Amino acid sequence: MYKILICDDDHDIVSALKIYLTSEGYQTVEAYNGQEALEAVEAGGIDLVLMDVMMPKMDGWQVCREIRESSKVPIIMLTARSEERDELQG
Repeated sequence: MYKILICDDDHDIVSALKIYLTSEGYQTVEAYNGQEALEAVEAGGIDLVLMDVMMPKMDGWQVCREIRESSKVPIIMLTARSEERDELQG
């Protein structure tokens, strides 16, 4: 079973994604800020990261950079930002 990390500071978004993913048979881990997300990935066993860009303690871009120092886990950035430079950075 694949384990997906859902990281967003909006609890409603995390809950909605968890409902959709678990109904499809995925296991989920929740994080509500960048530091919690980094700790979850470092603990191991994460197959995919769904992460918001704008979060407290550490933003999604910083978490992504730190994850890449030690892991190749796929990361999908979730954001309401639509500027071209944000898309290119992702």
